[in-house]
Amino acid sequence: MSQDYLFQARQMQAMSFAVHIPLVCFAIAFPSFVVFTEWRYVRTGDPLYRTIARRWSRVMIALFAAGVVTGTVLSFELGLLWPAFMAAFGDVFGVAFAAEGFSFFLEAIFIAIYVYGWDRLSPRMHLLSGIPVVVAGFAGSLFVISVNGWMNHPGGFALRDGRVVDVHPFSALFANSFFWHELIHMYLAGFIVTGFAAARGVRKLVHATRGYSCRSPPSMSRRCIRPRQASSAASRCLVTSAVWVACSG
Repeated sequence: MSQDYLFQARQMQAMSFAVHIPLVCFAIAFPSFVVFTEWRYVRTGDPLYRTIARRWSRVMIALFAAGVVTGTVLSFELGLLWPAFMAAFGDVFGVAFAAEGFSFFLEAIFIAIYVYGWDRLSPRMHLLSGIPVVVAGFAGSLFVISVNGWMNHPGGFALRDGRVVDVHPFSALFANSFFWHELIHMYLAGFIVTGFAAARGVRKLVHATRGYSCRSPPSMSRRCIRPRQASSAASRCLVTSAVWVACSG
């Protein structure tokens, strides 16, 4: 690529990242919110948690689809806008992008099973099908963050006569001093952004309904859900899952 177009390439890459990064926050945190809420349903039998989890799962797959589109654009830009950089240093961080690809396909498979299996799988099997979505989303973002840490602090290789030699991908990516604080920062940011957005969505839903969320009379065996009760349960799910993942990280 000609040096004359360096600024334009940076602008295009920055714009693509600006569109993609908010979706990454949801992809990191939202699946754990959904699975944690369904786990509460399986444990307590309270249909309130199932209702919240099922509604959130629809938002989750929509955000995943949007993230796929913007992420695909970024992957093409890396090769088209920075061909010399990718050719020179691809051996250092290419393994991370390959692992991220496997994580993406695993997440795509199980997110489809999860969203379309609500009425087709048993509660426990459906809950188990959501766990790979959480793990794959975490793993995929971890590999990408490791590449970003390496770009900020390159290492794990040597330059001889303008060529990259003595490549050690694992130490370059995961033994990098920039990797861990970027990982913690990104995951905390993801849970904060997702928590506020989900809480705001529940609040709007509560104000829109202002009554029982089911049409059956309270005397029936099926439990009706009050808006205040739904808001309280959603808040508990958000706070508990965020604290749990932050502590485990």
